[in-house]
Amino acid sequence: MMKLIIIQFIFFKIILKFLFAIHNFQLISLAIQRCRLSGDPCRLSVIIRQILFSSFRTQISISDTGVGSCLKEFQDLKLCFNGSAVWDGALAIKTTSLGDPDLFQYNLNLKESVPNKRLTKLPSMPKKKAIFSGTEVSMSTAEDMGVLLQDMTTFLRKIHILKIHNIAMELVAVCSDQQRLQHENVVLVTELTLPSPDSSILQQLTSGLEDYVCNHRNGLIKKCLSCFSSGENPKIGNGQACKKKHGNDVLAVEVVIVVSHSELSDPSNLSCLKAFEPKTEVLYFKDFSPCSVPQSALKAIKSVKWNNYGLTLKNIDDEGSSPSLEWENLPLNTHIDIALHSYNKQVTMPPLRQRNQLETKLAKDAISLALNDLKEMYTGALLSDHALKIHSYAPDLARSIAGLILSSDDQNFQGECFSLLGMPMANIEGHSLEKCIQDKIISAIDMNDRKPPSSRCRPAAPFLFGDDHVQESEYMCDEYDEGEEDDCVLMDY
Repeated sequence: MMKLIIIQFIFFKIILKFLFAIHNFQLISLAIQRCRLSGDPCRLSVIIRQILFSSFRTQISISDTGVGSCLKEFQDLKLCFNGSAVWDGALAIKTTSLGDPDLFQYNLNLKESVPNKRLTKLPSMPKKKAIFSGTEVSMSTAEDMGVLLQDMTTFLRKIHILKIHNIAMELVAVCSDQQRLQHENVVLVTELTLPSPDSSILQQLTSGLEDYVCNHRNGLIKKCLSCFSSGENPKIGNGQACKKKHGNDVLAVEVVIVVSHSELSDPSNLSCLKAFEPKTEVLYFKDFSPCSVPQSALKAIKSVKWNNYGLTLKNIDDEGSSPSLEWENLPLNTHIDIALHSYNKQVTMPPLRQRNQLETKLAKDAISLALNDLKEMYTGALLSDHALKIHSYAPDLARSIAGLILSSDDQNFQGECFSLLGMPMANIEGHSLEKCIQDKIISAIDMNDRKPPSSRCRPAAPFLFGDDHVQESEYMCDEYDEGEEDDCVLMDY
């Protein structure tokens, strides 16, 4: 009985910690939206401060220099456990807009069951003709400072994958020593980067995920030179699917897939070994913030025809916020990373309403487009099961064709064959001729496999031995499933 009580107590503490982390992450997500609404360079700061001689031993402050808060965003937050010993549900809020003469202060009690009584307005502070905008939210908790720092670091690193141009982030820890002297430690910092005129949100995600993979998912700027030398960069594909909903409201789902391979990973380096585990963590972002993967995205992942890309999905471990995909027969030292970002193209506050059904279709389309992009960009990458099966016939077919050419007594016939193959007729060895033919067969198979069978239009398959000028039609169109909608599916290279 006592053992059961202990297990229940530990489980309850884990749940409370998880729910408290959700509230912190929601507050950071709201700060990101305020920064995006401002359109100007913005700083997002998270300060975790140790409090001496208090049951609530840690204070968290989340501040931004974006537009002022509308306050309704905080009132919509819910405290899941009113009796939580980790956090009392109280928020201290300071906010102001550029045109406001004062800095407004509020206390918000999420434990209050009556919404109208949650918010208490405090005396405001004059800005003394200073021109600035921003919001600061503070709270106190009994959670351990080290645990909070670890969770916040992981969360902010994932935000950095999006490379939001107008936001610089910092995470600072403030501790006191025995003499009560405070010491600041900058745990994480990202610099403000200027947007490129041609840089899209999808390109930012692509660049961010590549950096994340190359630094083994545990840093911001340190690329692992052991696994990723200058000539061995990962293979990357991306795709975007979007649909107009109401007025100018457009929902977009963007996907980036990175396939990395290394033969130089250091077996003594645990980071290198973990980086090439055969499981894929799915990173999911909603409205420019990391969040748990919703069922709509999981449904889309399960519905993708992975065998068209030579991949077999063995299992999906969807326990926790980030599901893991387990593959069958993935080559050694190969790893697949997937990131999905669902957002509304019109910046709004507070966050959008539920959109599960539409999101499932868009996510599936975007994943397929990203996989197709990989096949287009890298010849021989992600070949379908059918193409790999045909590959196995190429050596025997090449040997038969080479034998037919070399055994012929017709020199004109041999000359035509060698000309089409781009090889000189003199001093040709059977092995060289056979390899040349095999390479052309495999190249033709790979080219024809780049467009999956369900594509509506695909380039006609190239002739095995060239002579492209005799092709009559540039494109061949396949039939497609009835009922499939053409929903503003875009591709970004």
